[in-house]
Amino acid sequence: MKWLLLLLSFILENPGSGIQFYVMEIFYLFIGVFILMFTIYDFFFTTLSGSGAGFISEHTSIFSDRIIQKLVKVFGRSIYKTHGLFVNLMVLAVWILLVWLGLFLVYSWNPEAITNSNGRPANFVERLYYTGYILSTLGLGNFKPTSEFYEIVTALFSIFGFIFFTSSMTYFISVSSALVNKRTLTKSIFNLGKSPGEIANKILSLNSSYAYQQLLNLQEMIDKHSVNHHAYPVIHYYTEAKPKNCLSLNLTRLDEALSILIDSEDGRELQQELEPVRSSITYFLENLSENFSRSLPTVENPVDKNQLPYSGNVLKGEDLKNRRRVLEKLFKSEDFTWKDVLGNA
Repeated sequence: MKWLLLLLSFILENPGSGIQFYVMEIFYLFIGVFILMFTIYDFFFTTLSGSGAGFISEHTSIFSDRIIQKLVKVFGRSIYKTHGLFVNLMVLAVWILLVWLGLFLVYSWNPEAITNSNGRPANFVERLYYTGYILSTLGLGNFKPTSEFYEIVTALFSIFGFIFFTSSMTYFISVSSALVNKRTLTKSIFNLGKSPGEIANKILSLNSSYAYQQLLNLQEMIDKHSVNHHAYPVIHYYTEAKPKNCLSLNLTRLDEALSILIDSEDGRELQQELEPVRSSITYFLENLSENFSRSLPTVENPVDKNQLPYSGNVLKGEDLKNRRRVLEKLFKSEDFTWKDVLGNA
């Protein structure tokens, strides 16, 4: 420790010394390698693990979402059309910029690592240009590495650039497929009714076999959406401008309709069919609470049974209060209220 302090004091007292430049070069290498490792891990965890978003992806998504929410207050709900696309592009841009920055710092460790065709060392802008072309796998040959170490680094990151853009496109195709399922689920619920009471009455009006089939289809789509939502967190930020196309609103209506049916005399014949759908929604809400709490607004006092135009024994207890709190956070994040849930959207 003593020798380190002596070294630092020497560097500070002799700003023009070669040691200072050497320490700065080592610093560039250390920071560059750290940025590369952290970003590459985040990229592969987000795109290949199917277990949610990495630290960088998650916080970039939250930041992008807040930008969109600010714009909605100024320009209205039409901005929601670009919500998911904007978040996706922001995450991709941050990945590219961080990898580019990290690689640039690694090459900056040795200012003479890259030379042009005349043997002149590349300057700041030229190193930035060279590392960008490496990642795009389109190196033009007007600059070249000067040592075996940098030749290997150049080859590795040319390969990584190919893997990066290929994996990104594959990931976004999977996101598009998950988005289609989300919209199909939303439309299926909306077609049952525009309020909890209307959905409950529609299910009761169907013959038992058709009602069972409808509930089974809903359960399968909700389960699929829950899995997609966990594997591709960015679909959480794909919202719609029109209320009828918003999953948060329609899912809350469905859950409230299930509460009505479970507690009603007429709905007791469908108990075995209603419970699996309810459980599927519960699983989705648990995933929301566990992985997306930071992206959802706070709800201090969730609605209680006295504020809704229906009542019953099921509309009591902490379980219902907690699920309503999560659902309210979800539709509140898209600027809806309980009045919209009840059919005034």
